[in-house]
Amino acid sequence: MVQYIHTPWRDRSELLNVRQQFYPSPPPPPLTDVTTTATITTEAAEAEQRSAVSRVSMWMQRGGCPHLVESTALLTAAILSDLHETRTGVHSSSYAIRAAYSAAFSRFVTGLLDSQQDKQRKLSMYSVAKTIGLPATFVELRHQATHEQLPSLLKLRAAAKKALAWIWHFYWETLPTSQDASTAAAAEKPTACRDFLLEYLGGEEQNNMSKKSWQKKLRQWDETLLLQALAEISESSEDPRLVLRSLQLSRAMLDESSVVLPGAEMVDARQPRSAQEREAVRAEVEKWTGSHDNYAYLLVDDQSKDAVIVDPAHAEEVSPVLQQAISSGKINLKAIVNTHHHWDHAGGNKQIRSDLGTPDLPIIGGKDCDSVTQTPSNGEGFKVGSIAVKGLYTPCHTQDSICWFAQDGDEKAVFTGDTLFHGGCGRFFEGTAAEMHTALNKTLAALPDDTKVYPGHEYTKSNVKFGLSVLQSEAVKKLQSFADANKETQGKFTIGDEKQHNVFMRVEDPEIQKATGRTDPVEVMAKLRVLKNNFKPPAESKI
Repeated sequence: MVQYIHTPWRDRSELLNVRQQFYPSPPPPPLTDVTTTATITTEAAEAEQRSAVSRVSMWMQRGGCPHLVESTALLTAAILSDLHETRTGVHSSSYAIRAAYSAAFSRFVTGLLDSQQDKQRKLSMYSVAKTIGLPATFVELRHQATHEQLPSLLKLRAAAKKALAWIWHFYWETLPTSQDASTAAAAEKPTACRDFLLEYLGGEEQNNMSKKSWQKKLRQWDETLLLQALAEISESSEDPRLVLRSLQLSRAMLDESSVVLPGAEMVDARQPRSAQEREAVRAEVEKWTGSHDNYAYLLVDDQSKDAVIVDPAHAEEVSPVLQQAISSGKINLKAIVNTHHHWDHAGGNKQIRSDLGTPDLPIIGGKDCDSVTQTPSNGEGFKVGSIAVKGLYTPCHTQDSICWFAQDGDEKAVFTGDTLFHGGCGRFFEGTAAEMHTALNKTLAALPDDTKVYPGHEYTKSNVKFGLSVLQSEAVKKLQSFADANKETQGKFTIGDEKQHNVFMRVEDPEIQKATGRTDPVEVMAKLRVLKNNFKPPAESKI
């Protein structure tokens, strides 16, 4: 029987041709310093590389493109853009080029290490990098590009060359030129899946197995593979019973993909709460600091003990706390909630499920979050006991960023991830200044002023130093005094406070407009972000 293997390229020769376009000559061995190796490019070679970038872009639209192929294209595109501006003398800005390099490099490292994670035990990025031979400097540069000021252009240019050389030796160089071995290996899995389904659907097992049992057995297979095999069986089988059962199973699988938070009614949080719901049942927000100044938050309804954990990136730190709280009866964990898909917020999802022995624990967040099972529409949400939680879409830092507004009686809190920090905001990695202006000054600013803010990181000290460089108000100075006196600031300030001391929420302030040389709110936002990205605090005087 003919088995179909779906790849974004037509055949192996097309993939090998793209490899030749990206790498006209193989890079030097891994230990060679590529920064000192002469790089001679011709217009013809650059044209070939542009063609390869375009083709990979098309493959990405088709789906199923390997991460390292995509990374090769993104890194090459950044280099070509840099070369073009250098050669023509048309410079948009050094920051724009650095941003392009940083985005490509960060995506390469993050996607690669996420794909290599141990499914049973969450490891640090450095540990994973070591196991596959990725230089630790790559991880360090990725962290700097993501969480600190963008690296220098010279450093990014060198890193892009090293990354492309590493990808060559790790991936491209290993591609077989013959299709036979790879075709047989790729066809083996669909065949085994189809055989399993035929055995299952053709016997009495379907009627005798409990729903929980067959779910466990079916989860051993990739869902897409299962659905494809079921579709093939329903179309090709002449046995009416097999056809009916395959259709029933397909429908059951699709229904199972829509997971509702157990014990929590999905509500439209825009509707007024009943008198009973408005009773003042206080909610408790426990928080603790994770690695790399991350915050994870445990939102608990004191009456029912129902709880959700927000952004538990580092499972090795969060799981023991949750296990102790669950075993002692302090909480009934209902879900994991993510503010966005970045590894340092959603990276612990799978491991926490495994640690707690709850593989079906719902994961609520944006569509790109790891293993997400539920993404409420903008303005909708769920309940945690008597606490109403509403998702507010705030795309910019990432396009799937969601801030979670929680209210129980008079108690109000918002978990802002990397959208809003005390005195600052997140980088515009996947969005624009207009989107961040909407997120901060329309969506979040519309919340009640007494809403407590719980951000994803402790960046207050650095944020307030920049704030003072453009606005010397009493509110900003007060924030500085608090940050200097306290190691942690999360939950200590409200939306009303942010409107006073956060320069990104004061884009119509005349003093800030003067400092930025702009008056349009979106242009002020854009200029503030550029200034913040390149800000270097003045050196402290030493007596």
